[in-house]
Amino acid sequence: MMAVRGMCSSGLQARATAPRRAAAKTSFMGSQIRSARLVAKASGASRTVTSAAFEREWLKKEPLVLVLGFLGWTIPSAIPVSALGGQSLFGALNGRIAELLGQFPTGPTLSDDFWLLMVTWHVGLFVTLTLGQVGVQGKRQGYW
Repeated sequence: MMAVRGMCSSGLQARATAPRRAAAKTSFMGSQIRSARLVAKASGASRTVTSAAFEREWLKKEPLVLVLGFLGWTIPSAIPVSALGGQSLFGALNGRIAELLGQFPTGPTLSDDFWLLMVTWHVGLFVTLTLGQVGVQGKRQGYW
């Protein structure tokens, strides 16, 4: 072991210690968290640094949820409603997109109904996909 001399002849041990992995179990999720503990000794004092490793597969993607969530929102949004003049949300959005493509270089104005239709349809889609993912993972992990 070699000592490193600094200013004013203070000494520091030149020994690097590899991080030790320890597993801890959380009470919230019931899963294990890997953590690295690094103990550094400098000038006779010890300091402990702990960091939790983030789970690599945190999304837990499920392709069936994507397909069923898309269909689960697109099919109901294709049902005509009286609030849109007898049109469906999906039909009104696609009709407005077709109209706007006819005047291609010019985009929709800020007061155009296209923005309301687009935001409404996409918020519904993302809520449906999120709730589908929560439902599948909750069932898989035993919450219900």
